[in-house]
Amino acid sequence: MPTTCGFPNCKFRSRYRGVEDNRHFYRIPKRPFVLRKRWLTAIGRTEETVVSQLRICSAHFEGGEKKEGDIPVADPAIDPPLSIDLPPKEGKAPKRAAKSSPPGQKALLGRTSFTPPFLKQNNRPREHVRL
Repeated sequence: MPTTCGFPNCKFRSRYRGVEDNRHFYRIPKRPFVLRKRWLTAIGRTEETVVSQLRICSAHFEGGEKKEGDIPVADPAIDPPLSIDLPPKEGKAPKRAAKSSPPGQKALLGRTSFTPPFLKQNNRPREHVRL
């Protein structure tokens, strides 16, 4: 299915591109919200009028390539490129370091030691009595 650029007055469609026209399509960013809001303002849309299939072609970015923090403009050759400084990325919780175990033994991560009742000191097996 062909993709059409969602920028106002841009009629570029992926189906009709020529061999020398190597444009890419970019989705509207979801995070950070500041960047998403600036993109929506630049293309004249609101949260209510955005559809998940909306894409912007690479012709609306300086050099034909989107970089982190770039905002699309109508014509990068005429309009100055827009960009914002992004807040630091939210990282995931740090991974736990695996405990090292002696060679030949498997490490039991996240488990506490458990001794079954029949192996405990007070439950020793009976001694055999000779008759």
